Amino acid sequence: MTVLNIGSATHSIKGRVDLKVLVVDDDPFEVEVITALLEKLGVRDITKAVGGDAALRLLKPRPAAFDLLLTDLHMPEMDGFEFMAEAAKAGFKGALIIVSGQTEEVRHGAGLVAQLRQFNFLGILKKPVTKEALSRLIPL
Repeated sequence: MTVLNIGSATHSIKGRVDLKVLVVDDDPFEVEVITALLEKLGVRDITKAVGGDAALRLLKPRPAAFDLLLTDLHMPEMDGFEFMAEAAKAGFKGALIIVSGQTEEVRHGAGLVAQLRQFNFLGILKKPVTKEALSRLIPL
């Protein structure tokens, strides 16, 4: 286990190889890009969801099944803010990375919401996501 210091709280998260990750984006291409980057970083257990509704169908019955969520903010059916609210209601207490092409103000607000929802908030990645940026947020 790696210990991360986030704000004033200390959280534990598994190393990359052992992570169970759920990637959520309304764009199937983005899901595949992020999945490929995660695989290059050594993550083996990756579940893909196109859209918030699809992700919730996977998350609600087993909120502890995933250690890390990567979610887009701008999704037409259920945006990232709604998805975070529903994931919190479902009982998800794991780590969260927000992936977004939105403005700095929107990304900052989303980060605050993630912290208020008591996720282990690892950070925000601006689209297009790079392997280097993703690597900085996910521990070895």
